[in-house]
Formats: sequence, C-alpha cells, structure tokens
Amino acid sequence: MATPSSSDYINKVKTLISQHPYLMLSKSWCPDCHYVYNLFKQEGIYDKLYIIELDQLQDQDEATSLENAFTEIVGKKWVPSLFFQGRYWGNEQDLKNLRKQGELESEFKKLKLL
Repeated sequence: MATPSSSDYINKVKTLISQHPYLMLSKSWCPDCHYVYNLFKQEGIYDKLYIIELDQLQDQDEATSLENAFTEIVGKKWVPSLFFQGRYWGNEQDLKNLRKQGELESEFKKLKLL
C-alpha cells in the first residue's frame, strides 16, 4: 500500500475542518489546551468541540503527518489551534484576550457557540 503524501494529509485536514464546525487541535499534556477545555466547560459548550489529541492517536506517524498538515494550513506549529466554521480562528491567547476585553461572550454568540 502506498504511503499517503503530504497533500493527502492536507486534504484530510481540510475535510476535518469542514466536517467539524468547532475543531481543536490539541495535545493532552498541553496546559494551554487545558485552558481551552476548562473555558468551554465553564461556558457549557465543551460538547460542541471536536478535539483531535495528537499525542493520543494510536498511529504516531499519522499524528505527525496530521500535525504537519495543520501546521502548513495555519502557518505555524501550535496547540491548541482552533478552527471555527471552516477556518482557522486562533488559539488560547486569542480566547484570553477576548475574555480580558470582555468580548468573549459576544464572539461566542457570533460563532453560534452560545
């Protein structure tokens, strides 16, 4: 069987992003990822989030290929990476900034998370 190419993984990632309106690329050990988990739990919207835990995937070669494809799409290697409504939205720092500015709830409403 042929090994999937990087373009195959980019297509797979684009499909995942389009299939899941609220997608999070994560690693289970990442404190910034846990910030997002906790925030979404506090807001009562955690169950809307589709999470890909790269370090928990059984096939770590596939996990690396997926991470590389996400990195190529986003332009930087970062977890958490949040994709809302078919596009890259940001990361935990963007959520922290919105919270600090008092704009988190309105952003979540705009994204139809609330």
